[in-house]
Amino acid sequence: MFIQCSDCDYKYLVNSADLKPDGRMVECANCNHRWFQEPIKGEDILYSSVPKTDKSNSKKNLDSQNINEDDSSSNQIKNLPSTIVKEKKVSIVNTFLVVFLLVFLFFLFWTLRSYGTNIFVLFNFYINEFIFNLKLIIDDLTKIIYQILN
Repeated sequence: MFIQCSDCDYKYLVNSADLKPDGRMVECANCNHRWFQEPIKGEDILYSSVPKTDKSNSKKNLDSQNINEDDSSSNQIKNLPSTIVKEKKVSIVNTFLVVFLLVFLFFLFWTLRSYGTNIFVLFNFYINEFIFNLKLIIDDLTKIIYQILN
């Protein structure tokens, strides 16, 4: 199950059995923000459990809560076995390069075909030649291994 810190938007993959039956207090490993996480019915829902707060207000509230709840919260909040899930951003440069490569290959095949060179026949020939030579090499190796073992 995925949970998400509302302050720093770090996402965690946790076992839903660790939150059952009534939920528990959890703490973000990145920013030390604490919140009560209830178990979620749907396993695939990405849920922000606490509304977004300002950083300054959350630090003030956290300091005042820490003073009041030092003894009781240390017993309640334990680290959950979890995995931090980092989302990878789409690279515009990589996308542009892939599109450029596809367009280049299309025009390359089109120009070779329009000038009478059928590139697919050449590919077929070279692939068949490679497979033929590979079979010869494998046959020679099996004969050598057979002679060594006998």
